[in-house]
Amino acid sequence: MKVLVWMAGVSMLVFALMVVFWVRRFERYTPREALLDLRAGAAARNDPKPVERFLELRYGPMTEPANRQKAFLDFFNVGHIEGLHLIVKHMPPEKRQSNITAMAQWVANYRTTMSPQEKASLRTHLNSPAGRLTIKQATSQYLSHDIRYRSSTEKVIRELMATLAEVDQP
Repeated sequence: MKVLVWMAGVSMLVFALMVVFWVRRFERYTPREALLDLRAGAAARNDPKPVERFLELRYGPMTEPANRQKAFLDFFNVGHIEGLHLIVKHMPPEKRQSNITAMAQWVANYRTTMSPQEKASLRTHLNSPAGRLTIKQATSQYLSHDIRYRSSTEKVIRELMATLAEVDQP
């Protein structure tokens, strides 16, 4: 009986440490969201257009404005940034740059195809206190990564910043 109690106590301690580690590393990026990203990434890995397939599997049809906006805003989710860092870090080098370029192209396409209503909705969200805090935290998280990661993802960041600047114009 003592062994069972001891094992239960150790299991609870290990679980608590895992939760603390997760929250410190990924903040509001839940294990459920990570699992959705991993599933979509695995399913889209060998697709001819892996970025588009990933986004569709992860967020739903990209013909829906709400799905596109959610995909865009997840670039500013601190936990998602950390998850993307891990994915990019472990991606085969021969696929890394092409996938980053494709993601930058998706962001550029999103910016150019947004309707005025989508821009207004995104502007309202980003200008809210929560939206400004999200951008600030995302910038800090991104800058905390090493220069190799930041330089390899520079195309995506450039397109994200261009989109933020354009949306900020009424």
